[in-house]
Amino acid sequence: DIKPAFIETIKHNLPDVNILSEDAMLLTPEIIRKISTLGEAELDLMIAGPPCQSFSILGRRGSLNEPRGKLTVKYIQLVAGMHPRAFVFENVPGLLTINNGLDFQNLWNYMQDTTNYQLFMRRCNAYEYGIPQSRERVIIVGFRPDVNCADFEYPTKPTGKFIRNLPERVPSKWALEDLENVPNHLIRIHTPRVRARYEQIPQGGRDRTDHTDRINPDAPSGTVLVGSSAGGGRPHIHPFEPRVISVREAARLQSFPDWYEFCGSTTDQYRQVGNAVPVLMA
Repeated sequence: DIKPAFIETIKHNLPDVNILSEDAMLLTPEIIRKISTLGEAELDLMIAGPPCQSFSILGRRGSLNEPRGKLTVKYIQLVAGMHPRAFVFENVPGLLTINNGLDFQNLWNYMQDTTNYQLFMRRCNAYEYGIPQSRERVIIVGFRPDVNCADFEYPTKPTGKFIRNLPERVPSKWALEDLENVPNHLIRIHTPRVRARYEQIPQGGRDRTDHTDRINPDAPSGTVLVGSSAGGGRPHIHPFEPRVISVREAARLQSFPDWYEFCGSTTDQYRQVGNAVPVLMA
């Protein structure tokens, strides 16, 4: 990563992980093998979610011609150079429709031609995995030609006694309980005018001034957003209080465990949460 705060978070929570502070466009298979001490064809899995702003309906939809879109192509080239047994690629559903679907078809063909991997694609939603958030993403999985993937299926809701007893769509209010003494739970102080405005917004409604949604406590929340690096996060409005949700509340909606602490400014923290693939979904 090239963001110091994001690197600090990984070091803080996962001290045994090798981290490279580098522009991803400068990565090569040789650099990755050196820092990972892996030899040729020893890698089991590569995972990436290249920046989605180029494809998102909330972005400028520059697609593959935009610098961040080129990171998608870069990832495919790294897969071809590293030869992992499998790879996972994650992005927003807008990837499928940009330029009337032509860019995705070109990308799919490029994946096949460049890697020669066996490819699978599915649109997945976070609530399908026991997560209290509606967040749809395109997940592409590729297997090296020598890997037998005839029985591959996309996973559904995680297994386990507790998980089996969950409702089909976990209500967001479950993620907003028991928040005493947890990290990143700093309540933003709003002006009386903003608080009065938020009080008038019904649960499940939208604030017409800043286009922020108020959470419906009995349903999964809407997608946890990244927000602008200049203007801070775009957190949802709390369902029971006239304020936006805290970083920890947003992290709960993303199914992060409470021990995972986010570093940097509050804006940095919100952006890390919003950028992430929900943990249980991952």
